[in-house]
Amino acid sequence: MCGIFGELSQTTVDKSKFRKLVHHSQQRGRDSSGLIYWQDGSYHVDKADYGIEKLLDQVKPYNSRVILGHSRLITNGLEDNQPVVRGNLCVIHNGIIVNDEEIWPTLTVSRTLKIDSEVILGIAEDFLSKGGQVSGLATTILAACQGVVACALVLPQQGKLVLFSNNGSLYIGHVGQNTYFASESHGLSLIG
Repeated sequence: MCGIFGELSQTTVDKSKFRKLVHHSQQRGRDSSGLIYWQDGSYHVDKADYGIEKLLDQVKPYNSRVILGHSRLITNGLEDNQPVVRGNLCVIHNGIIVNDEEIWPTLTVSRTLKIDSEVILGIAEDFLSKGGQVSGLATTILAACQGVVACALVLPQQGKLVLFSNNGSLYIGHVGQNTYFASESHGLSLIG
């Protein structure tokens, strides 16, 4: 099991609220973690073979306007940790895609990692290279993928974040002008 979560702010993230969200999300997996955040004019990715709270204490990305995170149970090393980055795209994914092996041969791009979540980026890259619009990404990805998909897809060049799920395990809320999302609604309730 794993959890995804994040905050988008007009200024900088609310450290207290974000820490509460992280603490609750860690219950979905403490074995490995990852963060993607916008700081000093670029996106940064950090991954670890330990819990998200420890990673957050080391990275301290609180001057960021955008932070997305992932926590998961047992992993086979950093290669399978998320966020998954491919070219100019990044994804954090909660779930399992059971037909990723069948999807890859239908795409104009090749697989580079073992993790099933990479196929989300492959589909997105293929779709966008053929002139597809960002607004059509979620529908295209969910139509191709069998299994459980709840994810946050980051498109830095377009300044976009696409959140979508086929199983209802992705919740979005607002506090003031800040937007929060998480795999469970309880974490959002804790921060109001």
